[in-house]
Amino acid sequence: MITTLTQTIHRWRKVLLIAPIVATLIILTSLTGLLQPLEFLTFDNFFRWRFPENVDPRIVIVTVSESDIIKLKQWPLSDEKLVKLINNIKKHEPRVIGLNIFRDFPIEPGYQKLISLFKSTPNLIGIEKLIGQPISGPPILSENQQVGFVDMVLDEDGTIRRDLVTMTVQKNLNKLSFPMLLSLKYLEKEEITPQLTGEYSQDIIIGKARLTPLSKDAGSYIGIDNAGYQILLNFRGIENSFDQVSILDVLNNKIPDNLWRDRVVLIGVTAESINKSLFTPYSSSQPTSGVIIQANSVSQILSAALDNRPLLRVFSDFLEWLWLVLWSLIAAITIKHLIRQDFLNYSSILKWGAIAILNLIIGMSLIVSNYLLFLLGWWIPTISPLLGIAGASIIVIIYQWKYLATIDSLTQIPNRFYFNQFLQTTWKLTLFHRRNLSIILCDVDHFKRYNDTYGHQEGDNCLQKVAQAINKGVRRTDFVARYGGEEFVVVLPNTDTEQAIQIAQRMLAKVKALNIAHETSLTANHVTISCGIASLKLPKDKFYDDLILRADQALYEAKRKGRNRVVVYDYMANVS
Repeated sequence: MITTLTQTIHRWRKVLLIAPIVATLIILTSLTGLLQPLEFLTFDNFFRWRFPENVDPRIVIVTVSESDIIKLKQWPLSDEKLVKLINNIKKHEPRVIGLNIFRDFPIEPGYQKLISLFKSTPNLIGIEKLIGQPISGPPILSENQQVGFVDMVLDEDGTIRRDLVTMTVQKNLNKLSFPMLLSLKYLEKEEITPQLTGEYSQDIIIGKARLTPLSKDAGSYIGIDNAGYQILLNFRGIENSFDQVSILDVLNNKIPDNLWRDRVVLIGVTAESINKSLFTPYSSSQPTSGVIIQANSVSQILSAALDNRPLLRVFSDFLEWLWLVLWSLIAAITIKHLIRQDFLNYSSILKWGAIAILNLIIGMSLIVSNYLLFLLGWWIPTISPLLGIAGASIIVIIYQWKYLATIDSLTQIPNRFYFNQFLQTTWKLTLFHRRNLSIILCDVDHFKRYNDTYGHQEGDNCLQKVAQAINKGVRRTDFVARYGGEEFVVVLPNTDTEQAIQIAQRMLAKVKALNIAHETSLTANHVTISCGIASLKLPKDKFYDDLILRADQALYEAKRKGRNRVVVYDYMANVS
């Protein structure tokens, strides 16, 4: 079994080398960041292809739209109206309220009432901004650590794909994001608190969820700013993924009694004139309001912690590279196997069509595999393996067709065309370096009789076995080719006549050891070969054709003397 495996690997060694070489080139290309935009596009499409998820039962959003602002005839809301809004929500006993509206200064009337409300509402979370131009949270809420930041991380194309969970603002002082603070507040009732995994790991366990921070080169990212604690944002969806009510309905108490109970209530502005919207994987042309993105972030943590909904993770660099090599290898092996099929030789259209279809199938299989892994919570590069499939296929096609053009299809050794090229090059090197050169011309004895007796199929099998036996009888530096019909030729660089005789005798012995029955042979009861040898002793103004001619004359003499023997061309006595 080990021998068979070794032979298989040896036979496929060049194709097996193509995959890692192609993969290495693609890895080097990806490290420049050139593939990142295409990987982002694939990532976004995976979200769009995913079946819509159910509305999150734990979250409801109070929206402030453009029409609401027109009807309110005021923005920002006065403190008095804000107190009324929050009280109308509080009486329905939500588990936590998120005020996604900046409130860092009084807006009279009603400021004192708002302060009293903040003091008496421990489950109310406000917002602040830390990056760029800072905006403080409500002072009372800040003192009670009921404020989370709403800063978001944008990718180079301006799209939100990452969730900033915590930030270090001073030494040993970490601040939580607004969605994380809401989530942890909600989970307190479930007696779930975040736990660190260990001294050497930055992973955080929250219920059934395991958060792993992104590295600078995580997934398809190249050299990102991963400051703070960032994770990929596994969006649930956009507007339709959450229950929503307008601020006017809340102020007028036009809401069902059980809408808020034990839920996370987010209050935020969706009006584009007030709150700048952002791009998400779902919204390449239509931006999404910040409160919807915050709701997705809260939903991600709660669903992962309580329902084991997968968080998005990435492979390590090594596994990503292995994934790339694997698909390149699949393409290389399958394309090589396809090209070797005889039916493709009948039509070039059929040949190119079959290769194109096979490449399409492999590429689609990769995309489907990556999409299924995405549904399980894994973001794996797609574009680089696709390039690996294409690159490996092209190189195998070039190599195989060059191989097929120079290799005899029956015996799988070099053909006459390749032999002529090799001999020309070897002849020039031999003359230049003043080295020895020998040629052995071989012929299978009484092969026509063998064909007539056993049939052409057995004749082909015989030639295949003889070719391999001759190959085993020569050295690694020697060159064996099919010269035509049942004739074979061996080029022996840097070899004198005595060495050539030894090699030829070894070839005869290897063929004899095959013990292929030949009942109608006039030489022996098994298949044999005759060999003619010629060595370089010609003047330098002669051509290599003369060497072949002398070897052919020696072969003719070997046949005349009874076959199954080796004869050397003698330049002094013609042939001996």
